[in-house]
Amino acid sequence: MAEKVELPIMGMNCAACAARIERELGKLEHIKDVKVNFPLKKAVILTDEDIELKGVISLIREIGYDVDIESDVTVRSKKEEADLKESFIWSACISIPVMVFSMWMVLPHNNLILFFLTLPVQFYFGMRFHRPALLNLKHLTSDMNTLISVGTSAAFFYSTFVTFFPGVVLKAGIEPHAYFDSSATIITLILFGRYLESKAKTKTYTAIKMLYELSPKECILVKDGLETKVSVDNIEVGNHVLIRPGEKVPVDGKVIEGTTYVDESMITGEGVPVHKGIGSEVIGGTINGKGSVLVEVSRIGKDTVLSKVIRLVEDAQFTKAPVQRLADRVSGIFVPIVILISFGAFFVWYAFGPAPKLTNSLLSFVSVLIIACPCALGLATPTAIMVSTGVGARNGILIKSAEALELASQTKHILFDKTGTLTEGAVELTQIIPLGRYTEKDIMNVLYNLERQSEHPFSEALRPKSDELKIKSVNVNNFQAVPGKGIKGEIDGNVYFVGNMSFYEENNKLPHDNIIHQYSQKEREGASTVLVWREDEIMGIAAFSDTLRNDSVQVVEQLKKMGIVSVMITGDSKDGAKTISGRVGIETYYYRVLPDQKADLVKSFKKKGITMMVGDGINDAPSLATADVGIAMGKGTDIAIESADVVLMRGQLSRLVSFIRLSRKTLWVIRENLFWAFIYNVLGIPIAFGVLYPFFNIRLEPMYGALAMMISSVSVVTNSLRLRFFKE
Repeated sequence: MAEKVELPIMGMNCAACAARIERELGKLEHIKDVKVNFPLKKAVILTDEDIELKGVISLIREIGYDVDIESDVTVRSKKEEADLKESFIWSACISIPVMVFSMWMVLPHNNLILFFLTLPVQFYFGMRFHRPALLNLKHLTSDMNTLISVGTSAAFFYSTFVTFFPGVVLKAGIEPHAYFDSSATIITLILFGRYLESKAKTKTYTAIKMLYELSPKECILVKDGLETKVSVDNIEVGNHVLIRPGEKVPVDGKVIEGTTYVDESMITGEGVPVHKGIGSEVIGGTINGKGSVLVEVSRIGKDTVLSKVIRLVEDAQFTKAPVQRLADRVSGIFVPIVILISFGAFFVWYAFGPAPKLTNSLLSFVSVLIIACPCALGLATPTAIMVSTGVGARNGILIKSAEALELASQTKHILFDKTGTLTEGAVELTQIIPLGRYTEKDIMNVLYNLERQSEHPFSEALRPKSDELKIKSVNVNNFQAVPGKGIKGEIDGNVYFVGNMSFYEENNKLPHDNIIHQYSQKEREGASTVLVWREDEIMGIAAFSDTLRNDSVQVVEQLKKMGIVSVMITGDSKDGAKTISGRVGIETYYYRVLPDQKADLVKSFKKKGITMMVGDGINDAPSLATADVGIAMGKGTDIAIESADVVLMRGQLSRLVSFIRLSRKTLWVIRENLFWAFIYNVLGIPIAFGVLYPFFNIRLEPMYGALAMMISSVSVVTNSLRLRFFKE
């Protein structure tokens, strides 16, 4: 039987780090599978037998990372975020004077001053790039850290050379220009980018932490007639637990005494509380209504429904591999090629170049490395992302990851939750149908006064209409609630009833066909429908339902024009799902779907193309985490918001279309940026190598290489700024 081991890992900078750890750990004996989650900073190892953890931890540390078993992921992430923030601030404080003294203020012994100022930036704050680069070299691999380390080191060491040995360069007829500002600025900017990434990823684990906090820590244990407050951890299967009005249900179990209504929206997504009587199942984390119930515990710990939801979210975050930036993907090829070219330039100039050979060879070597420095390449994506996320925030769209922006532009399917997403998510009295001699006010008088005696959620939905009609409260005698059917009570000496069709048929003969038709029609439309009657005379019909968002139909139509297929997933009945999907124009819908089933549906659609999920409830958290892009409504639950990649802050579904359009525009700008960054390298590296020298006596000195690098970076940033003018 396979054993599962979880290890928290520190020091990962990108998805390539996670891939390297997976690759190296996979080589160990008895390890069947390894999954490393970069955002969660955690490795899950499956083994065929017990393994020595010391050996695993030792290997992880050998390849340049660390294992921190003592603290949880949130603490570790916040520690890393704080460290990056501090490093960036100090690095910036030093780099700004370096830039000033390099460009505008020339002091006596200027290069020497710049050397001592740049020294801590290069070797202290830049060590988080140099150390992985050296480890990459040890394992014959490369990534963005290698590019940063090689580029900044080339600029620094060449500048150090011309600072302490200016005469050697002057003999070659070249001004001994230093590039300390290039080294310091690149490290500072990339530290800032890493800090922003870390800040975003710190929130990744928040959803899971909030899910754990949903369950109460204590409950009331009933044993031998005595009530005792105990820790939920001490509860066992078969124990009896008392749940009072308004309390959270602490465990999964079965009602053995009492009746109530329970808000199960965290599981089903449906806003109407569910009646619970003797024999009914209750779920831990749901909220009890106004009644007290005694529950026999049936599931505890990892077996509860809430624990399964937590595991679904965790598993989804592990399987959802972030899309690496193009710059990261090509670095494995680009870096070694650039290094080979730079050494090639050195040897070619040393063998065939003019005197002084060593100086000219060194200059060509440095020129290639400086012009190939990843500044433009590294800025191509993050600058566009930074501008785009700012534009999104301005328009009520909170974008939490660059991957979401990239993937949204390629979306093929969008899966919508119903309640709270396509609809408003609150039960409302939508229609009163008076029958015979009765008026709307007559019906409301009975509805309001009977329902306010009960625990049924319809009582709150009646309040706006009762206020509008100025319904007065009257005494109700002999009130009785019949679970699952209806209520009855005596008003002014007359007995009135409110309930479903089966409740009427139990107390009277069958209603007229016309009444049955109207009642059934409302049921087919997805409304919760009740009859109001006295004795054998039906006064009217009342329909309660969730209302559509005013922009749902328009959004679905716009998505269709964009070539995106809309699908609805709900925990509601077939009739309710069919009605709502038909009204918004969605052809494909799934009903009576639980959280784990939602996540499975998302997985099945992902096989067909990039899939987006839009939801608002706790029950949506696993599917939001499973989807390629998870979208949460801003007025939804905190857990849904934390599980999602994007939040529509104003709760407007129309922002979804704006986000997709912004995504497509952003990806186009990123592609333009990368094109110009690569073109710059394709043209600049050969010139730095010296291919024009034999024909035109032209060579690219490091100073001009740095200038070209700056121009390339400015062009990339300027192009990204065009996104500020994005219009919906």
